[in-house]
Amino acid sequence: MTELRSTINARIVERDVLSAALAAGLAEDGENLQTDFEHGQWWVTNLITGAQWSVCDAEGTEANGVFDGFCFEQVSQGEQL
Repeated sequence: MTELRSTINARIVERDVLSAALAAGLAEDGENLQTDFEHGQWWVTNLITGAQWSVCDAEGTEANGVFDGFCFEQVSQGEQL
């Protein structure tokens, strides 16, 4: 069975997750996003608002919420600015 990319703790995957998160509009620039590998998967946090997303592997298009093979499930709203 092939390992899901969102469960691989490697710099190249982290770079791809960050790129996909930017394409998904989770922050205006990369400096406001933090990626972390915890509990066997990648997470993305918007450092300005505190909003957080879990990263999942997905198939589809940007119109379906899929960016570079990843989708993002928001797990906390953070603060609205």
